Amino acid sequence: MTILPDGRYVSDAPYDENEDLSAIERADLDMPNWKLVWRAFRKHRLALISGIFLLVGYLLLPFAGFIAPYTPNERNADYLYAPPQGIHLFHDGKFIGPYVYPTEAHADLVNYRWDYTTDKTKAMPLEFFCEGGEYTIIGLFKTNRHLVCAPEGASLFLFGSDRLGRDVFSRILYGAQLSMTVGLIGITVSFLLGITFGSIAGYFGGRIDWTIQRIIEILRSLPELPLWLALSAAVPASWGPVAVFFMISLILGALDWPGLARAVRSKFLALREEEYVKAA
Repeated sequence: MTILPDGRYVSDAPYDENEDLSAIERADLDMPNWKLVWRAFRKHRLALISGIFLLVGYLLLPFAGFIAPYTPNERNADYLYAPPQGIHLFHDGKFIGPYVYPTEAHADLVNYRWDYTTDKTKAMPLEFFCEGGEYTIIGLFKTNRHLVCAPEGASLFLFGSDRLGRDVFSRILYGAQLSMTVGLIGITVSFLLGITFGSIAGYFGGRIDWTIQRIIEILRSLPELPLWLALSAAVPASWGPVAVFFMISLILGALDWPGLARAVRSKFLALREEEYVKAA
């Protein structure tokens, strides 16, 4: 077999005009849908790279606090709007391992901003598996052990810091942990409700189907933006932003199942008219 530049396979066997090609022609037709989808997915490089990136992101979600050098709300008043820092390996032509250069802030009274100067004469090695701010793993286990920390007298702001001196990289990791988890839960709830109610409506029909369809029409008529505003005002004021965002996304996920339910219902109705179903 020879692989062409476009990814197709070509047989190296000599051509035989008497060969029966019916089995080869029906190979794609007899192939399960998931194999067809997987084959198309593998040929799409951008989709494959994006899928791998997304999978790695979800696998690292529980360890966001361990990977982040700081906690999300840890502040450093000496580094406001600090620029991104790079991690270096070689100093004066010698390999000394991962290190950073110390930076110092100076007030620019003309432009009213902070200017940072880097002292490239001092190579300060990073600390690994070090103690830092306390965090929880999967919301259950408390620890203060981090993968990497800034050395004493230096900082480690890979993406810079914000106006309060908080590490942007660490906040992105914690924010991704929340956003990706809440979105996944909302989709799961919508998926389960859509399949359940859609299959019930399509299988039983009659009054059950009529009742579910009326509920679907009511839910589809609700505007999303006013619903978000109403839910955000209805949650208790004592809840934190994480709990509020989680609850609103969960409720909207529970209200976003009508489209899937209708698709499942139509599939059940089509299967009910098949000859093998009537014969059973």
